[in-house]
Amino acid sequence: MRTDSVTPSRYNAAKADTRKGSFVVDSPNGSDAAPRGGDAANGSDRDFWIARIGSTIREHRTGRFTVEELAERAGVSAGLISQIERGIGNPSFATLLRLASSLGLPLATMFNEPEEGRHNMLVRKADRRRIEVPSQGVVMELIVPDTERKLGVVSMRIPAHFDGANTSDSHEGEECVIVQSGSLVATVAGQEFELEAGDSLTYDSSLPHWWHNRTDSAAVMLAISTPPSLGRAH
Repeated sequence: MRTDSVTPSRYNAAKADTRKGSFVVDSPNGSDAAPRGGDAANGSDRDFWIARIGSTIREHRTGRFTVEELAERAGVSAGLISQIERGIGNPSFATLLRLASSLGLPLATMFNEPEEGRHNMLVRKADRRRIEVPSQGVVMELIVPDTERKLGVVSMRIPAHFDGANTSDSHEGEECVIVQSGSLVATVAGQEFELEAGDSLTYDSSLPHWWHNRTDSAAVMLAISTPPSLGRAH
């Protein structure tokens, strides 16, 4: 995926007074830029999530890696990690993906609620966390309450003519995908599978896999993985 910046687009107040939201990858230049200007509500929302992302990275890094060690593993500068951990700037999607992978975390972990907001069982459709990549038309929604589970469930909207060959993924565990609408072509370890609505495919997710949509219409698939794998690319 392109290295566009991740910014939150909205949040809903949950019963426990925690925040859930959408995260839009919307910067055209792919830089780790400072947050853009906007109205006060959007700025407050954005600041909350940038601070939350920084806190999550620091929490999972401390005791395992120094800032310099994580920077070397992720291929980013130590100064950038320091800024992110302090809630400064607006890290790009690619930067967050590299940091999550280097820490062995699903990307969605970056957007988990504070501890007191976890342990929920119910997720209303309107409260799903979303990661959007407008430049490619890809939309990912977290179906389970958070990533602190043994099972990951993600809905993905794949736009027409999408070619995922450059986003080949592999991660530990097993994955089952179900095409809910449209049609897709899955490539797993070099073997192609044509899937129509209602079809499913189950595979060892340590094998390289990616998706193509060779039609003129968007497709939607549900990806179920254990352990959770959103953004855990290697």
